[in-house]
Amino acid sequence: MLTPRAKSLILCALLASLAILSALFLTKDTDLRVYWYAMKEHFSGIRPAYGPLSGVGFPMNYRYPPVTYLILYPLRFTTVRIAGICWTLGEWLVAALTVRLAVRRHGLRLSLAATVLCCASLVSCVVLAIRYANVQPFVICAIFAGLILAEERPVWSGLLLALAMTFKIWPILFLPWLFPKGRRRAAAYTAGWLAVLWTVPVFAFGVQGYRAMLLQWRDVMTQIATTYSEVYYVMGQSLFEVILRGAASLHSISLATAAHGAEGVVVALYAWVTWRMLRSDRSRLWAWDGAAFVLYSLVEPHAVKSGLISLGPAVLTAACLYTRSREEEGGAPRASAERLFLGSCLLFFLGTVIQYRPWQRFLLSAGLDCWAEMLLLAAFIVWITRTPIARDPGDAGGAAAG
Repeated sequence: MLTPRAKSLILCALLASLAILSALFLTKDTDLRVYWYAMKEHFSGIRPAYGPLSGVGFPMNYRYPPVTYLILYPLRFTTVRIAGICWTLGEWLVAALTVRLAVRRHGLRLSLAATVLCCASLVSCVVLAIRYANVQPFVICAIFAGLILAEERPVWSGLLLALAMTFKIWPILFLPWLFPKGRRRAAAYTAGWLAVLWTVPVFAFGVQGYRAMLLQWRDVMTQIATTYSEVYYVMGQSLFEVILRGAASLHSISLATAAHGAEGVVVALYAWVTWRMLRSDRSRLWAWDGAAFVLYSLVEPHAVKSGLISLGPAVLTAACLYTRSREEEGGAPRASAERLFLGSCLLFFLGTVIQYRPWQRFLLSAGLDCWAEMLLLAAFIVWITRTPIARDPGDAGGAAAG
């Protein structure tokens, strides 16, 4: 029989092999090419920093703040192919380290059934994340690790969260998760690191140059945020986009009115979940951390299928809750949460196995992933608020209480 150390070594070898094979044969570097061309040609004076001619041209133009030009600057010293391989291997490494951190800090454990459900839910997200080589996996890992380290390592937590918010902006939705006692120093360090990151470009581009870049970036993001068109919303899986498509099918409602109504629903959902989290005790905060990633995926304005790797921490946490739930004695709340989680996994897997293009398009238009996210969020709410199993398994007192 294999020892635990031997099993760990075999698992590490399998993951390393999978990472190398995916880096060599699966990645298509779709989004990485935008970053590479932006770094290579902007600093060579060939392309502007922002606008329809940036990146590789509209709609694949560069959209991240000016400071990211400094962070991604090393890309210009290599080829796209080599950059893509390093990028993919980096994603695997960062994801593995983040999961290891979560396991060690919270004592997460998954049964075989929970592991299968977790893989079935995330397989399409992982494949698409690797193929597109977007910055999203790094951002999500930074947020998850930042939340885990918020109490014990607030300086590092603040840096990770500041980097995530710098690239994607919308991770600012996680800020209320730093308001509970014990995490407030991390919130202060996040603000401090943001100030540092957004000030550094002054020394690289000069005051006038940096100001011009900020104004160009603002104009690009404003145009994206206010354009309710097929380019951005026909296949998006956020709650805003699904409501917008449904309301737009009613010809008596204008697109602007539908957008305002969708925004109201999204704000109300975010406010309600945040309120419940802030009223919860600290032993359940780890579970609320997982739920936050479902909420983030639902309420961000634009959620493409390839970006739903943002659900990774949520599915991992839910799989742990499912494992603990199955080990407890029966009860209506536990059974309800388990069924909601299973329903969510089924919908995610359905979207993976159906490869017939017309059906895929219909399911995306109907918001299949959005409805799966709603089931997953409902499972979290039931587990956290109506069962004792949501207490932090890494805490001895919480584990005893569970």
